[in-house]
Amino acid sequence: MKPGESQSTEPAAVGWIDMPMAEGVVGPSVCIHGWALARAGIRSVDVCLDDHRFTARRGMPRADVAAAHPGYPDARNAGFAFDADLSAHPAPPDVDRRTLRIVAVDCTGRETLLGTRTLVEASAHARWRFVDRTDAKPFYLLPALSGVAAGGAFGLDARYAAYASDTMRIGMRVPILYLRTTLGAASDYAFDPSFDTMRRHGTRAVADDALAPLLAYAASHALPVLVTLNGGIWSDASGTCVEWDLTDRLEQDVANCQWNERDEVMADDFLTHLPGSQHAPELARALTLNVYAHDVRRLKRRNLQQAAAHVVTFMHAHEDLFVGVNLDPDVYVNPFFAETQWYDYNPGTIAQFRDWLAGRGPYAGDVRGDLPDLRAYRREQALTLDDVRRISRHAFARWDDVDPPRTFSSDPAQPFWRDPWVREWEHFRRHLVALHYDELARWLADAGVPRNRIWSSQGFMTPAGHAMPIALALDSPARNYDSGGVSIEGSKPRDGHLGAIVYGDAATNAMPMENDRTFYATLADVDPDFGITECNTADLRDRERRPTYADAYRALRDMWNAGARFVSPMAWNGTNGSDANAPGYVTFTAWRNTPLEAAARDFLLARSGLPRGSKLWTFGSTTHADDDGWIAEAGTLASQHGALASTADASGKLVLVSPPDIGCDRVAHVVLGLDPSVEGSVEIEVATSMDAPWTCIVRAPLASLTPTPAGVVVACEALPAYRLRVTLSLAPAVRATLRRVALLQK
Repeated sequence: MKPGESQSTEPAAVGWIDMPMAEGVVGPSVCIHGWALARAGIRSVDVCLDDHRFTARRGMPRADVAAAHPGYPDARNAGFAFDADLSAHPAPPDVDRRTLRIVAVDCTGRETLLGTRTLVEASAHARWRFVDRTDAKPFYLLPALSGVAAGGAFGLDARYAAYASDTMRIGMRVPILYLRTTLGAASDYAFDPSFDTMRRHGTRAVADDALAPLLAYAASHALPVLVTLNGGIWSDASGTCVEWDLTDRLEQDVANCQWNERDEVMADDFLTHLPGSQHAPELARALTLNVYAHDVRRLKRRNLQQAAAHVVTFMHAHEDLFVGVNLDPDVYVNPFFAETQWYDYNPGTIAQFRDWLAGRGPYAGDVRGDLPDLRAYRREQALTLDDVRRISRHAFARWDDVDPPRTFSSDPAQPFWRDPWVREWEHFRRHLVALHYDELARWLADAGVPRNRIWSSQGFMTPAGHAMPIALALDSPARNYDSGGVSIEGSKPRDGHLGAIVYGDAATNAMPMENDRTFYATLADVDPDFGITECNTADLRDRERRPTYADAYRALRDMWNAGARFVSPMAWNGTNGSDANAPGYVTFTAWRNTPLEAAARDFLLARSGLPRGSKLWTFGSTTHADDDGWIAEAGTLASQHGALASTADASGKLVLVSPPDIGCDRVAHVVLGLDPSVEGSVEIEVATSMDAPWTCIVRAPLASLTPTPAGVVVACEALPAYRLRVTLSLAPAVRATLRRVALLQK
């Protein structure tokens, strides 16, 4: 090398892996084909597994490679193939997947990594085969994506094929903007299932997806699909487009909008740089949620049901591919002004507030015009005008003078959240949000979408600093911040299920709750069939914080153990984890090649064949050690990668206690992933609350239990369990490795 010259960064070899296209392949048989070239010539192409190195056959004709890469030696015979049975090189016990490295070695000895594939052990898919799951509903992993017609879903049907099973299925979630993908003003903005996604406003597409091409793609690629029918605040946030967008058209009339406490309606782009997948989202102007907004409700119902008609047709033709519909992500009374402005003071909203307080109008069954019958939402105790005067400390002369609070004191002696009039206003705002989700779900159900396939999509972010936890119930006390009318109870529609959008601490189940339970356990209490409609373990408030494998492992473990129906990671075609150090990398839209995706692969294999509703603790994985919240009351525990190393005490006792709030209705079987060589006996007890006494449900010698690939199976008297205690009677100081604990419910 001459002085001043830098060493070439050109790789020693170039090449491609043509097959398998999927990231994973179920072993032990492996077929890897591709091509490789080097300026110095190729000495070998090797496939590396653990400490083993295998040589592929070379010299296969590749005229296509020669045409694309002229000048390389022997380019016409650049092909290689590796077809082998790797049964003679099994994985260690309970290792479900290993990495295959495909390496090209040039004639000077320099090595170039052409790519990797994952070898999935066939035993992972056989581990839970003994479990009766004939009527089990599958759990779905549904990466969020967009731009299906433009290739946005390319490769999804293959990438996770090696991880799928009859109980763990892979699909997609795609948003359809049912108020934006329309036939335009000339056709009164009717929904257009074949909307042209090549249309643009400014530099952006009007919409990335249309319903008909999405459903056709799902059918042709056999991909289960959850359709996000989004007509909410995010549906037009990427930019104003009055030519096509019905929301933008409706928002031109301030009577259809949410008003602030000064009776103002802000420009849609008044707020900028809020966290979101689009730059500078337009979130300052939102449609009002009150039932007197006739045009808003009529047109929203019409377009939603027009979209639902196509979804229902797809469902009847492809029952197995239709996961369901989730509705309007983030239904809020606009909270985006962070208490510099408060909402909603639209005259129709105030009129409904008065009716709700008094139990009159639609709350008394007066349903003139298209008003809904709200008698089912009537307050337990209607207020008189004298009650209102007392609570508000205002001398309102008549009902038409009643006005909600418009000032919110931050005086520590009299903070707004302790004001009884603010409390009434906050309870009403929660009612507005709940009622809107109820109406959306009812409109879908009326159009033929089954109620058990409808989910809301409410955002639950951990309140910052000293803020109080998210409200659990519609009548929970007011919060010390603008909650936007959000409550967990109010996020479950009466004709559907609760769908949660979770990031950061909410995703990892670390969000404090007012009931002192875990977040996911609380969701399961409100709705045992809840779904995670959008998820990333990244924190929207801290874009620099990189989520870890431990974050992802705990999030997936806890949502599964709480009984979630599905999870939709954000996002298949977001930023790529392999670019984590590049400028512009966005943590909360990253899914592929991230720790979250890696943890999801392990999650899927660990539960292959295990019915949803079971509880499983795997104590981490081959790359992560976690005690999963289990403790030792007698003996000792130490976390290892994918196991607990436990030691009995001097008397031979090893007493293990589960984390609290495990949420088992009826424990029927306990599976203990113990080494078969362990001798002794087991006693299993349950407690129905933190303070309840332990009740023994089984005692048995370990030798009498049924062995399976997952561990020994202990049949129990079926009882509900808040906590579980496992006592192993062994020889003194005996060590035992516990690789998993599972609870199978009756």
